[in-house]
Amino acid sequence: MTKSIALGLLTLAVSTSLTLAQDKPMGGWSAKPGSGLKYDGGDAFGLSFSNQLQIHWTYAALDAGVEDVNNFTIRRARTTLSGHVFNKNIEYKLQVDANDTGAGIKEGHVQWNFMNSDSGTIGLRFGQGKTLFGLEGTGTSKGLFFVERSSAARGFSDAYSRGVWLNGRYAESKLRWVLGAMNGNAGSASNAAAAGRGEEVNNDDNELSYVATVNFDPMGDYFGGKQTTESKSQGDFRTDDKKLVGTIGAGIAMGNGKGTATGGADLESTTYTLNTAWSVNNLQFLGEYFMRSDEVTGAPKEEPTGYAVSAMYVMPKSGDSDMQWGFGLRYNGVATDDTVTYFTGLQGIGAAPGDASEITAVVNAFYHGHACKTQLEYTWQDVQPDAGGDTTNHIFRVAFQLLF
Repeated sequence: MTKSIALGLLTLAVSTSLTLAQDKPMGGWSAKPGSGLKYDGGDAFGLSFSNQLQIHWTYAALDAGVEDVNNFTIRRARTTLSGHVFNKNIEYKLQVDANDTGAGIKEGHVQWNFMNSDSGTIGLRFGQGKTLFGLEGTGTSKGLFFVERSSAARGFSDAYSRGVWLNGRYAESKLRWVLGAMNGNAGSASNAAAAGRGEEVNNDDNELSYVATVNFDPMGDYFGGKQTTESKSQGDFRTDDKKLVGTIGAGIAMGNGKGTATGGADLESTTYTLNTAWSVNNLQFLGEYFMRSDEVTGAPKEEPTGYAVSAMYVMPKSGDSDMQWGFGLRYNGVATDDTVTYFTGLQGIGAAPGDASEITAVVNAFYHGHACKTQLEYTWQDVQPDAGGDTTNHIFRVAFQLLF
């Protein structure tokens, strides 16, 4: 879908929503810096209108004769319409992205919560959205503590697709689960060339892909009562109750598809993940592990793995100022084997098999939390191809984000 179609669709959605809002005598408009506009029409209608703008500068000093990167990008330029219609159990979300890649529609789905009571909620979502696989990959890009997600999260999760998802929460929102069936590769954006990403793409195979995940919060609700883990921001910004809370999760993604990287042959992949996150006294820790099996007819079986561990600290506000400093340190890496790999998650790294690890340090200036921030980040990257010729890369990033 082209940008013009996406923007036209957005204009239509906004004008329609405003018309509906004006027909409602109850409720009204409200605005909050960093959160956008909201309209409360009671149980019959609700609308939230918000924007996300991320600007990145990247300088990558790449080894092994690869040309350095020095580039400005509009990483994300997203507008989101979300809310409910007819009753609060019918929810919708439409998100378009007008960034440099011309991605068009990122998310467009409807969710029907057909069971909603004090004991729990079960909902059916259909349309296009996140595959809901992986902790960091599923969490919102608005709330990233580092400039980019870890290479492991980008390579083994962080994907969008079209499909249907059954999701639920129980036990005072301590337990969440997801079952999904969708186009393309179920779990990983790095298999795009091999198996189709699924985002604004028809299924390229006669089989669907599937996802199943579960998260348990042993110390109490970690995700603010939300139905899924999508809205979770990184960093512990709590000011009152800073007690220990956390989540433990696991998931499996079964992908089916074809693509140019496989010469049109079927690719069947199975990805497992274990993840956890804990927050206490303005400290937050996040860890993820991925293990994937790729099988292509007539090719060696590939079994890449990935991991990421990060620690994040947010300093308290000083006086009446909203300004806060944040500091983060992350260690992550990926490893492949055999003579072929479909992993392409690292900057400056192609599809050559081998191992790679990264150490990333970030300093954040939070002017108004994640809603307005500047990030300065350095990544030391060590690449060890199976064919030999180890390389060391240095990646510098400066990012600015505004939510409005």
